Amino acid sequence: MSIDTMFLKRLARRLGMATDAQGDARASAWEWEAPAPLRWRAPWLKWQSLSWMTVTLLAPPFWTIGALLMIDPRSDQPLFWPAAMAVVALANAAAIVATNQRHHRKPFASRRAVAGHYFAVGMGVACALLMLLLDGTGAIGGLVGPLVAKTQCPHSPAIVLWVAGIVAGFGISSSMHASILHAWFAFEA
Repeated sequence: MSIDTMFLKRLARRLGMATDAQGDARASAWEWEAPAPLRWRAPWLKWQSLSWMTVTLLAPPFWTIGALLMIDPRSDQPLFWPAAMAVVALANAAAIVATNQRHHRKPFASRRAVAGHYFAVGMGVACALLMLLLDGTGAIGGLVGPLVAKTQCPHSPAIVLWVAGIVAGFGISSSMHASILHAWFAFEA
């Protein structure tokens, strides 16, 4: 058997191409077999709950705000900071539900697909909820005011850019790790 034949067989096995009983690539070797879909881990509810608790507690905004509130609970925005921690938990719960619904309709084939879907949903929900929270509590001036102190106009575009940056940073930092952890905790190949 030549080296190139061995290489092609190994490549065919690695890429998941169809092979016959002797391990040779069949005549239709260039047709790909669909990868097996992922399955939920059993018991389902325990793994989903463990995933939600883990991704919520390990979210950088959650433990950073929690640690700062433990050091000194007095705040200029007493409603905003605990509610921001709740936003992380709600966004992760919504992303888990949406990911499970999507997996129920059309099963995911890889953990990368699970993580991508979870991240898209989780970041969107976290950003939307935080923006509603910022607007509802009036915390935009307290958070962004010191950052744009040099601007004269209170309605300048710099404030919008700072708010968008804070909201996007919050959404990314609360969903990035969560998408990877949920893909490994809740699903098995």
